[in-house]
Amino acid sequence: MASDPVQAPVENRADESHDGRPWVIVNPRAGGGISQNKWARMAGAVAAGLGEFHLRFTDAQGHATEIAREIAMRGDQLVVAFGGDGTISEVASGLLAASAAGAPASALGIIPRGTGGDYRRTLELPTDITQAAEHIRRSSAHTVDAGRAIFTAPDGSTATRTFVNVASFGFSSAVAARANLSSKAFGAKSAFLGALVRTLMVYENTEVMLELDGAEPVRRTVMLAAIGNGRYFGGGMKICPDSKLDDGRLSLVTVGDLGKLKVLANLPRLFAGTHLTLEDVRATTIQRLRVSPVDPEGIIPIELDGETPGRLPATFEVLPRALRVRF
Repeated sequence: MASDPVQAPVENRADESHDGRPWVIVNPRAGGGISQNKWARMAGAVAAGLGEFHLRFTDAQGHATEIAREIAMRGDQLVVAFGGDGTISEVASGLLAASAAGAPASALGIIPRGTGGDYRRTLELPTDITQAAEHIRRSSAHTVDAGRAIFTAPDGSTATRTFVNVASFGFSSAVAARANLSSKAFGAKSAFLGALVRTLMVYENTEVMLELDGAEPVRRTVMLAAIGNGRYFGGGMKICPDSKLDDGRLSLVTVGDLGKLKVLANLPRLFAGTHLTLEDVRATTIQRLRVSPVDPEGIIPIELDGETPGRLPATFEVLPRALRVRF
């Protein structure tokens, strides 16, 4: 039986309890939305696997980061993200911020709910709510890497944000922006493919300067580039198939000056992760990447864990063994 903190319609605040129960942060907009009646059923499924827990709902983008940081600063040991890749990324960002501020490192648990599930694929987590919750309870925390992006915000200022899965720029970020505005009634993969085809009709490849780990910058025409700690993005596309979560490096995969027909012809290889042998694809690992447009007036958006918060110029760097995750 779930405890009052699970069943209460008004969720707990982080200053109300410090009793060792895990905190579950729920994005009520994930997976097409969660009504009160639906949550009542889901709460029972979570409690069946996780045991008694405390609850917080998010009410805006970025709110999960604030909640997770608040909880972690108090020293609570386990914070669970209930939602999609965006919610997972926000909760992880809050835990990373608290750890950077000197708080003990809280562990991240994940109950997948959203339409994408790309970080879940790398971690090989169950999709069933009770099974995922039980997996958290039974698993130990593993220390893994994360990433940090320092980029240009829409207003031209410099912004910083962490990511746990994949960052990218170019065609992929344009697709992500379009997909985020699309209906996901038929799933993330369908939304992503629809956005991909529509974006492909109008997208032009671009020239950028790439500076890898402080080496001399190189000029390259790219369709997209992905900087991965995880392996998947775009609802199941295995863009960084060789990425490792805890090696202190990020995978860099650049897709060169491909034409539209070649992109469409090789989509199955991108989803299968067998695209690295294509002539126009390059893969390596990095600790730090600096990217800028060749055209100083060029607007090249970036994507971080499925969100599109800004544009190039940007620097991407690894945060070695910065996050504790139960999987």
